[in-house]
Amino acid sequence: MTRRAARAGVGLIELLVGTALGLVVLSLLTFAVATGSRLLVACGARGEAEDTAHLAIEAFTFDARRAGYDPAAAGAAALVEARTDRVGLTADLDGDGVVDPNSEESVVHACTLASARLSRIVGRQSLPLAEGVTACRFRYLDAGGAPLAVPAGGLGPAARDAVAAVALDLTLLPTGLRGPTERSVVVALRRHP
Repeated sequence: MTRRAARAGVGLIELLVGTALGLVVLSLLTFAVATGSRLLVACGARGEAEDTAHLAIEAFTFDARRAGYDPAAAGAAALVEARTDRVGLTADLDGDGVVDPNSEESVVHACTLASARLSRIVGRQSLPLAEGVTACRFRYLDAGGAPLAVPAGGLGPAARDAVAAVALDLTLLPTGLRGPTERSVVVALRRHP
């Protein structure tokens, strides 16, 4: 074998080894980027679930805090429906002494586990607040903070008058996430003297 052929052979071996090392490094880099991408997608989904749960709780809190607003003292009830899966809240927001059932003055929050949704219903319009709901319930507390037992048909008018606070417990598990997102809030209702 000539010297030139021997040098060419060593060059070819070096080239093959260098190419193999380059492929290994490229494979590791591709694996790292793919892992980072999956992590980024999972973090984005977790952040979206946390935001959704927070916004749903915030919407419920907003409606519950203004429930019972009655500047005309016409007797607007804060609660018109009180079940474990839905709550109806009213307020005389424009002060005309009448609660309009087709406006923001009458709002229902409904948990529908069959469709995995928490909705806010205003008049005939249903607005989904959260999707991927795995657990959702409303609880009702008396003035001492003790929970009221809610029968299957919901609380009657006398029992609704005894409610001092409403609680919402919400659990979301959107597709692709391993752990659930849980939120709870207790909101005191307006009390009229």
